[in-house]
Amino acid sequence: MKNLYPCLFIVVIIFYSCRQSPVTVTGIEGNLYAKNTVKVTYKAAADASVNFAWFIGDYSTENWTELPGIHTPGITLLTDYAGKYLKCEVTAHKEGKVFPPAIAISETPVTDQGNPNTDWFKDAGFGLMVHFLKAAYTATGKSKEWNTIVDSFDVETFARQCKETGVGYVLWALGQNDGYYNAPNEAYDRITGVNPGDLCSTRDLPADLIKALKRYNIYFMFYLPGNPPIYNEAVAEKFQYTYGKDSPTSQYTQACWESVIEEWSLRYGKDLYGWWFDGMYRGGIIETRSDMSLKHNIHTHTQAAKAGNPQRIITYNYGVDKIQSNSPYDDYTAGEENQATQIPEGRWFSSGIQWFHFTYLGKQWGTRGTKTPTEELTAWAEKVFEKEGVLCFDVHVDEKGEIDPLQVEQLKAVALILKKIKANIDHE
Repeated sequence: MKNLYPCLFIVVIIFYSCRQSPVTVTGIEGNLYAKNTVKVTYKAAADASVNFAWFIGDYSTENWTELPGIHTPGITLLTDYAGKYLKCEVTAHKEGKVFPPAIAISETPVTDQGNPNTDWFKDAGFGLMVHFLKAAYTATGKSKEWNTIVDSFDVETFARQCKETGVGYVLWALGQNDGYYNAPNEAYDRITGVNPGDLCSTRDLPADLIKALKRYNIYFMFYLPGNPPIYNEAVAEKFQYTYGKDSPTSQYTQACWESVIEEWSLRYGKDLYGWWFDGMYRGGIIETRSDMSLKHNIHTHTQAAKAGNPQRIITYNYGVDKIQSNSPYDDYTAGEENQATQIPEGRWFSSGIQWFHFTYLGKQWGTRGTKTPTEELTAWAEKVFEKEGVLCFDVHVDEKGEIDPLQVEQLKAVALILKKIKANIDHE
């Protein structure tokens, strides 16, 4: 797989630090374009605590505007920051004393380049999604039955079929609402008070999938609800979340869920290319998460999701509706739709947000068969690809790793359309 992520570089800085201060800054690391994530690099004494504050402004003046709710060493750059310089103040606390802040200022302003982090996504064209959930494979049983299912999944068979279909990426569900997941997570076990293997599988299935898919240059992304599981009463209680319905998260709940997301993000690092967060609905959930007066907010969630790979792309789902964006932190539209009808005007839904459509091939999510005639599906896909939109199709995969044969044939037909579009572009 080609190297899509060049090494980060140190942005030239201006820094100030009191000689006695237990913290010094060494730079702002990363490429200063909108939608990318950069971080301040610093050194602090082991017995000192530090706080972070970020500002945007004009380099030639002292007219800086503090960015509310951003108090992490990393920052995801929004398109609104384009044309502005960045400043980070790192304030040290030691033995009851607060020291003057060490300051880093970028030498150049943030630029708006669309969103280079989504280039691989646009080039991939389309992918498939798998709801690999305990509830989908066994309605009874607990950890033993779940681990048996996870252990039996043949990643080599699945990866070969993905290659045959021509998909460019796989969107994989870690879990959903029953509280069971197909990858280990120590943070989740600790919060819920269970042993490894009780709710999270002992096998690291995503690690095995990534290894198998990389041989065919197929990228890997995660599906996960943006909130803890709602249909496991014991788990909901441990996360102090609502049982039986999606709702806004408390600060305790959000901090816990971010720690779970961050662990998976760091584990898979540069091999994990994206997240698709479900359940971030309007009417209270996304609004609470976007409240930047709160310590844990949409930015801290985004930082957890991009841990280990600052170029990772994410989206926050608003539900089944006309394609739109739910947050300025979206890298692509969530695009959930039951029908294959919407067509983009162009690659970008809005500045820095890739147009993306997500639907299912079966009669419903995760089911066998096909609901749309292949000729109709490919005619629609052709219009989308001509406008540089990206598609994703949910498919049925059995517990051995076999994709439904009828769905394989439809994916192959879509791949031929994408190949034709790319060939026409190359000849222009």
